Amino acid sequence: MVYYRFIDDSSNKRQIQHNSGIELLKEGLHKEYGFDITENDIFTADKGKPYLREMCDCFFSISHCDGLCCCIVSPCECGIDCENIRDYRPNVIKRILTDNERKWFDCLDKNIKSRFFFILWTLKEAYGKFTGNGIADMKNVSFNFENGILQSDKEHLDFFVYELDGYILSICIKKGQSPHCSFRNRIY
Repeated sequence: MVYYRFIDDSSNKRQIQHNSGIELLKEGLHKEYGFDITENDIFTADKGKPYLREMCDCFFSISHCDGLCCCIVSPCECGIDCENIRDYRPNVIKRILTDNERKWFDCLDKNIKSRFFFILWTLKEAYGKFTGNGIADMKNVSFNFENGILQSDKEHLDFFVYELDGYILSICIKKGQSPHCSFRNRIY
């Protein structure tokens, strides 16, 4: 199940965002599994992926950005990322997009580039959180949007993209698994 919360993080941003993510995880684990945890129950793998040592059949991913926090709780590996749509830094394009993605992106109308930049960014971040390799995996997955349909080169995975009041939220999960969202703002 996917949980999200708009947050006022105007002061002490990182701490408020972090705490909001942990609270969403606690809420999700309680609703889905009846588990009550503390932050001490969350461990970190070698490359930084968080996990619950005592609950090996329960997976989660947390993301936050200015003003939004989200979490997915699932019986299988998963990844989630969110970003607010804003101006992007063009120098980042070369670091995260594959050659084919860059060719496609370069042809976009300038009025929609920011939106699609953050769609691609969050998809790639969600994938990196799924694998546990984080941003190091951004170029290890490729997307295209032929005929308005999102496709990836990872046939064993499903990707979902939602838009929430100026934010993009993307999910990566094993093929055939549903992220079970309470909102209906799916765009891909």
